[in-house]
Amino acid sequence: MKWRQAVPTSVTIVAMLSGFLSILVTMEGIRTGEPYPYYRWAAQLIMLAMILDGIDGNVARALRGQSEFGGELDTYVDMTAFGIAPAILIFAVTLHGSSLWRIVLPSAVALSGVVRLARFKVKDPLRGQGGYAGLPITGNAGWVALFVFISQTPPLERFSLNEGSVAVLFLLGIVIFIALQVSNVRYPKPTKKTILFIPCVILVGLLFVPLQKFSVRVAVVILVLGLGYGVFGPLFVKGVAVHKARREAARYGRGA
Repeated sequence: MKWRQAVPTSVTIVAMLSGFLSILVTMEGIRTGEPYPYYRWAAQLIMLAMILDGIDGNVARALRGQSEFGGELDTYVDMTAFGIAPAILIFAVTLHGSSLWRIVLPSAVALSGVVRLARFKVKDPLRGQGGYAGLPITGNAGWVALFVFISQTPPLERFSLNEGSVAVLFLLGIVIFIALQVSNVRYPKPTKKTILFIPCVILVGLLFVPLQKFSVRVAVVILVLGLGYGVFGPLFVKGVAVHKARREAARYGRGA
Protein backbone atom coordinates (compact mmCIF):
# COMPACT_ATOMS: atom_id res chain seq x y z
CA MET A 1 0.00 0.00 0.00
CA LYS A 2 1.33 3.42 -0.96
CA TRP A 3 1.57 6.13 1.69
CA ARG A 4 -1.15 8.10 -0.08
CA GLN A 5 -3.49 5.19 0.57
CA ALA A 6 -2.10 4.30 4.01
CA VAL A 7 -2.90 7.71 5.52
CA PRO A 8 -6.68 7.71 4.89
CA THR A 9 -6.85 3.98 5.65
CA SER A 10 -5.29 4.66 9.07
CA VAL A 11 -8.02 7.21 9.77
CA THR A 12 -10.64 4.62 8.79
CA ILE A 13 -9.11 2.09 11.18
CA VAL A 14 -9.25 4.61 14.03
CA ALA A 15 -12.92 5.20 13.20
CA MET A 16 -13.50 1.44 13.44
CA LEU A 17 -11.74 1.38 16.81
CA SER A 18 -13.89 4.25 18.04
CA GLY A 19 -17.08 2.36 17.14
CA PHE A 20 -15.82 -0.83 18.76
CA LEU A 21 -14.84 0.99 21.94
CA SER A 22 -18.34 2.48 22.05
CA ILE A 23 -19.72 -1.06 22.22
CA LEU A 24 -17.29 -2.03 24.99
CA VAL A 25 -18.10 1.07 27.03
CA THR A 26 -21.85 0.42 26.70
CA MET A 27 -21.35 -3.16 27.86
CA GLU A 28 -19.36 -1.90 30.84
CA GLY A 29 -22.26 0.37 31.77
CA ILE A 30 -24.63 -2.62 31.60
CA ARG A 31 -22.22 -4.75 33.67
CA THR A 32 -21.76 -2.20 36.44
CA GLY A 33 -25.37 -1.04 36.45
CA GLU A 34 -24.09 2.54 36.42
CA PRO A 35 -25.18 4.31 33.21
CA TYR A 36 -23.18 7.46 33.94
CA PRO A 37 -20.64 8.13 32.56
CA TYR A 38 -20.41 5.00 30.41
CA TYR A 39 -23.37 5.62 28.08
CA ARG A 40 -22.30 9.23 27.67
CA TRP A 41 -18.82 8.08 26.61
CA ALA A 42 -20.35 5.53 24.24
CA ALA A 43 -22.38 8.29 22.57
CA GLN A 44 -19.30 10.49 22.22
CA LEU A 45 -17.36 7.64 20.61
CA ILE A 46 -20.11 7.11 18.02
CA MET A 47 -19.99 10.80 17.12
CA LEU A 48 -16.18 10.68 16.95
CA ALA A 49 -16.35 7.70 14.58
CA MET A 50 -18.81 9.66 12.44
CA ILE A 51 -16.38 12.55 12.00
CA LEU A 52 -13.42 10.24 11.35
CA ASP A 53 -15.54 8.42 8.76
CA GLY A 54 -15.94 11.72 6.92
CA ILE A 55 -12.32 12.76 7.32
CA ASP A 56 -10.88 9.62 5.73
CA GLY A 57 -12.69 10.21 2.44
CA ASN A 58 -11.63 13.86 2.31
CA VAL A 59 -8.03 12.92 3.04
CA ALA A 60 -8.12 10.19 0.37
CA ARG A 61 -9.41 12.62 -2.23
CA ALA A 62 -6.91 15.30 -1.22
CA LEU A 63 -3.99 12.84 -1.49
CA ARG A 64 -5.47 10.96 -4.45
CA GLY A 65 -5.19 7.90 -2.27
CA GLN A 66 -8.49 6.16 -2.97
CA SER A 67 -8.31 2.38 -2.95
CA GLU A 68 -10.53 -0.69 -3.22
CA PHE A 69 -9.34 -1.78 0.22
CA GLY A 70 -10.25 1.55 1.78
CA GLY A 71 -13.70 1.43 0.23
CA GLU A 72 -14.35 -2.07 1.60
CA LEU A 73 -12.99 -1.21 5.04
CA ASP A 74 -15.29 1.80 5.23
CA THR A 75 -18.34 -0.49 4.94
CA TYR A 76 -17.28 -2.46 8.00
CA VAL A 77 -16.75 0.76 9.94
CA ASP A 78 -20.28 1.84 9.07
CA MET A 79 -21.77 -1.42 10.27
CA THR A 80 -19.78 -1.47 13.52
CA ALA A 81 -19.94 2.19 14.54
CA PHE A 82 -23.31 3.22 13.10
CA GLY A 83 -25.26 -0.05 13.04
CA ILE A 84 -24.23 -2.30 15.93
CA ALA A 85 -22.98 0.32 18.43
CA PRO A 86 -26.22 2.40 18.37
CA ALA A 87 -28.35 -0.77 18.53
CA ILE A 88 -26.56 -1.92 21.69
CA LEU A 89 -26.82 1.56 23.16
CA ILE A 90 -30.61 1.57 22.56
CA PHE A 91 -30.83 -1.84 24.25
CA ALA A 92 -28.97 -0.44 27.25
CA VAL A 93 -30.87 2.79 27.84
CA THR A 94 -34.48 2.26 26.76
CA LEU A 95 -37.58 0.13 26.98
CA HIS A 96 -36.83 -1.48 30.34
CA GLY A 97 -40.53 -2.08 30.87
CA SER A 98 -40.92 -4.32 27.82
CA SER A 99 -38.36 -7.03 27.17
CA LEU A 100 -39.86 -7.84 23.76
CA TRP A 101 -39.59 -4.31 22.37
CA ARG A 102 -36.23 -3.90 24.02
CA ILE A 103 -35.03 -6.64 21.68
CA VAL A 104 -37.13 -5.81 18.62
CA LEU A 105 -36.08 -2.17 18.19
CA PRO A 106 -32.29 -2.65 18.46
CA SER A 107 -32.61 -5.67 16.17
CA ALA A 108 -34.46 -3.53 13.62
CA VAL A 109 -31.71 -0.91 13.80
CA ALA A 110 -29.00 -3.50 13.17
CA LEU A 111 -30.87 -5.28 10.38
CA SER A 112 -31.86 -2.09 8.57
CA GLY A 113 -28.22 -1.05 8.72
CA VAL A 114 -27.15 -4.31 7.11
CA VAL A 115 -29.76 -3.92 4.35
CA ARG A 116 -28.79 -0.29 3.80
CA LEU A 117 -25.09 -1.06 3.46
CA ALA A 118 -25.59 -4.15 1.29
CA ARG A 119 -27.79 -2.20 -1.13
CA PHE A 120 -25.32 0.67 -1.10
CA LYS A 121 -22.50 -1.67 -2.09
CA VAL A 122 -24.48 -3.41 -4.85
CA LYS A 123 -26.35 -0.47 -6.39
CA ASP A 124 -23.96 2.44 -5.89
CA PRO A 125 -20.49 1.80 -7.37
CA LEU A 126 -19.75 5.51 -6.87
CA ARG A 127 -20.01 4.96 -3.09
CA GLY A 128 -22.27 7.93 -2.51
CA GLN A 129 -20.13 10.50 -4.30
CA GLY A 130 -23.14 11.54 -6.38
CA GLY A 131 -25.62 11.24 -3.52
CA TYR A 132 -27.13 8.40 -1.53
CA ALA A 133 -30.18 6.25 -2.23
CA GLY A 134 -31.79 6.27 1.19
CA LEU A 135 -30.77 8.10 4.35
CA PRO A 136 -27.13 7.37 5.31
CA ILE A 137 -26.74 4.99 8.24
CA THR A 138 -25.05 7.79 10.16
CA GLY A 139 -28.42 9.59 10.42
CA ASN A 140 -29.94 7.16 12.89
CA ALA A 141 -26.61 6.70 14.69
CA GLY A 142 -26.39 10.43 15.30
CA TRP A 143 -30.00 10.61 16.50
CA VAL A 144 -29.41 7.84 19.05
CA ALA A 145 -26.01 9.10 20.21
CA LEU A 146 -27.12 12.70 20.72
CA PHE A 147 -30.28 11.82 22.61
CA VAL A 148 -28.31 9.49 24.89
CA PHE A 149 -25.58 12.10 25.34
CA ILE A 150 -28.13 14.71 26.48
CA SER A 151 -29.98 12.27 28.75
CA GLN A 152 -26.75 11.17 30.43
CA THR A 153 -25.29 14.62 31.08
CA PRO A 154 -25.87 15.84 34.66
CA PRO A 155 -28.01 17.50 35.85
CA LEU A 156 -30.18 16.39 32.91
CA GLU A 157 -30.11 12.69 33.78
CA ARG A 158 -33.86 13.01 34.54
CA PHE A 159 -34.31 13.56 30.79
CA SER A 160 -35.67 10.02 30.62
CA LEU A 161 -35.58 7.85 27.51
CA ASN A 162 -37.69 5.18 29.21
CA GLU A 163 -41.02 6.97 29.58
CA GLY A 164 -42.84 10.18 28.77
CA SER A 165 -43.03 12.39 25.69
CA VAL A 166 -39.23 12.54 25.28
CA ALA A 167 -39.03 8.75 25.10
CA VAL A 168 -41.84 8.68 22.52
CA LEU A 169 -40.02 11.27 20.38
CA PHE A 170 -36.75 9.35 20.68
CA LEU A 171 -38.26 6.01 19.70
CA LEU A 172 -40.46 7.46 16.96
CA GLY A 173 -37.40 9.15 15.46
CA ILE A 174 -35.58 5.81 15.38
CA VAL A 175 -38.46 4.16 13.53
CA ILE A 176 -38.62 6.99 10.98
CA PHE A 177 -34.86 6.90 10.40
CA ILE A 178 -34.97 3.13 9.92
CA ALA A 179 -37.65 3.55 7.25
CA LEU A 180 -35.71 6.30 5.48
CA GLN A 181 -32.54 4.19 5.47
CA VAL A 182 -34.12 1.52 3.32
CA SER A 183 -36.14 3.93 1.17
CA ASN A 184 -35.25 5.22 -2.31
CA VAL A 185 -35.24 8.86 -1.21
CA ARG A 186 -31.98 10.43 -2.39
CA TYR A 187 -29.70 12.41 -0.08
CA PRO A 188 -26.58 14.49 -0.81
CA LYS A 189 -23.15 13.71 0.62
CA PRO A 190 -22.32 16.74 2.80
CA THR A 191 -18.86 15.49 3.81
CA LYS A 192 -17.61 16.21 0.28
CA LYS A 193 -18.17 19.94 0.79
CA THR A 194 -15.47 21.37 3.04
CA ILE A 195 -17.53 24.46 3.84
CA LEU A 196 -20.17 22.16 5.40
CA PHE A 197 -17.94 19.47 6.85
CA ILE A 198 -15.48 21.61 8.84
CA PRO A 199 -18.20 23.21 11.03
CA CYS A 200 -19.48 19.69 11.75
CA VAL A 201 -16.01 18.62 12.88
CA ILE A 202 -15.82 21.63 15.20
CA LEU A 203 -19.27 20.98 16.67
CA VAL A 204 -18.53 17.33 17.41
CA GLY A 205 -15.23 18.36 18.98
CA LEU A 206 -17.15 20.66 21.32
CA LEU A 207 -19.07 17.63 22.64
CA PHE A 208 -15.88 16.70 24.46
CA VAL A 209 -15.62 20.05 26.28
CA PRO A 210 -15.79 19.48 30.09
CA LEU A 211 -18.44 22.23 30.45
CA GLN A 212 -21.46 19.94 30.49
CA LYS A 213 -24.24 22.52 30.04
CA PHE A 214 -22.34 23.94 27.07
CA SER A 215 -21.83 20.50 25.51
CA VAL A 216 -25.55 19.76 25.84
CA ARG A 217 -26.37 22.94 23.92
CA VAL A 218 -23.93 21.85 21.23
CA ALA A 219 -25.61 18.43 21.09
CA VAL A 220 -28.98 20.11 20.58
CA VAL A 221 -27.56 22.21 17.73
CA ILE A 222 -26.15 19.10 16.02
CA LEU A 223 -29.46 17.31 16.54
CA VAL A 224 -31.36 20.13 14.85
CA LEU A 225 -28.90 20.21 11.96
CA GLY A 226 -29.28 16.45 11.54
CA LEU A 227 -33.04 16.77 11.44
CA GLY A 228 -32.68 19.52 8.85
CA TYR A 229 -30.59 17.18 6.70
CA GLY A 230 -33.13 14.39 7.06
CA VAL A 231 -36.05 16.64 6.06
CA PHE A 232 -34.51 18.99 3.48
CA GLY A 233 -31.51 17.00 2.21
CA PRO A 234 -33.39 15.39 -0.72
CA LEU A 235 -34.15 18.87 -2.09
CA PHE A 236 -30.44 19.46 -2.76
CA VAL A 237 -29.65 16.31 -4.73
CA LYS A 238 -28.88 17.19 -8.34
CA GLY A 239 -28.23 14.94 -11.29
CA VAL A 240 -25.07 16.86 -12.14
CA ALA A 241 -23.52 15.59 -8.93
CA VAL A 242 -23.83 12.02 -10.18
CA HIS A 243 -22.10 12.82 -13.47
CA LYS A 244 -19.32 14.66 -11.67
CA ALA A 245 -18.82 11.75 -9.29
CA ARG A 246 -18.56 9.35 -12.23
CA ARG A 247 -15.85 11.46 -13.78
CA GLU A 248 -13.93 11.56 -10.52
CA ALA A 249 -14.30 7.81 -10.04
CA ALA A 250 -13.00 7.15 -13.54
CA ARG A 251 -10.04 9.46 -12.90
CA TYR A 252 -8.97 8.41 -9.41
CA GLY A 253 -10.63 5.03 -8.79
CA ARG A 254 -13.24 4.12 -6.20
CA GLY A 255 -13.54 6.17 -3.02
CA ALA A 256 -11.79 5.25 0.19
